[in-house]
Amino acid sequence: MACLAQGGTEGGTPPATGWWVWGRAGVQGPAGYLAWPALPLGRPQAAAGALWWLDGTPAVHRLALNGAHTWAALPAPPQAWTPAPQGLGLLLAQSQRLQWLDSALRERHAWAVLDLAGRRAAQATAAVAHEGRRSLVLAVPGLGELWEISLDPEAAALYDGMVHDHRLGEGLPRPGFLGVRRLALREPADAVPTTLHAAPGQPWVFGSVPGGVAVLNLDVRRRLVTLPASADLHTWQAGQRWLWLRQGDRLQAFDAQRWQAGPAQALPAGAVQLLAEGTRLWLRTVDEQLWVCEPGQAWQNQGRARDMARSPEGAIERLDARWPAALTALQPAW
Repeated sequence: MACLAQGGTEGGTPPATGWWVWGRAGVQGPAGYLAWPALPLGRPQAAAGALWWLDGTPAVHRLALNGAHTWAALPAPPQAWTPAPQGLGLLLAQSQRLQWLDSALRERHAWAVLDLAGRRAAQATAAVAHEGRRSLVLAVPGLGELWEISLDPEAAALYDGMVHDHRLGEGLPRPGFLGVRRLALREPADAVPTTLHAAPGQPWVFGSVPGGVAVLNLDVRRRLVTLPASADLHTWQAGQRWLWLRQGDRLQAFDAQRWQAGPAQALPAGAVQLLAEGTRLWLRTVDEQLWVCEPGQAWQNQGRARDMARSPEGAIERLDARWPAALTALQPAW
């Protein structure tokens, strides 16, 4: 894997926070504008201190807040990828192998995707970073498992299987740091999710399965519930402890304590992105209109979600600086 640095603004101390907005020509960030070296393959992902994306050559790219652009060629497009939590690099799932890269795109660690006996290989098909747990969570449908890999050097030791008394040899510990913690899922009731999402500070992840959205607890390693909804539009409202999901032409909140249905909210047509800010919900539609509401009240149209800005390299649209900082997660859809 060859790593090269090119373009971007000169280094120095990067800003503590920043936003990224991209269009078909390039990306605008805190340090300025960068034209795409090659068109991104899918949606870029913002993480602590950087924006990451893949292109079809194939290669992986990292654009830092200070404008430093780093890229590395890949042997093939990955089946899944995600920025690691807390700015700890990137995870790539390629063929039957996982690779953890640091912020300079150098390999830190690699794992073979094998069953517990080490005989059967499979591919990871979805991945998400869990910031609160400092871990990576992956769907491995070929093994019927969800994997959690801790990037915390202080992570507790792992035990495979049912452990009653380790003094009697019932389970041998493995290091928790970089170790694979397996959550076995049995078809058809416990299907492996095809997508994965995490909620900050919560011990569970959720994702799409046949019949709805499965919520899986990483502490007890089992499915909690399958909710009758779709995960393509979702947000976590921490103050109310509601997980909002699309349910047909409306949003439905689910109480994260008992997983019972709470308030519902009609959706404007063409909803593509949802974000909770305090007690309010913000929504972007496919025509770039921005909407806001308090649950139980009508949506209020806030106008276009982006303003126009022009760079020497061409036109690009950026977020309107009038919107609250929390809304910078409402990136333009790729």
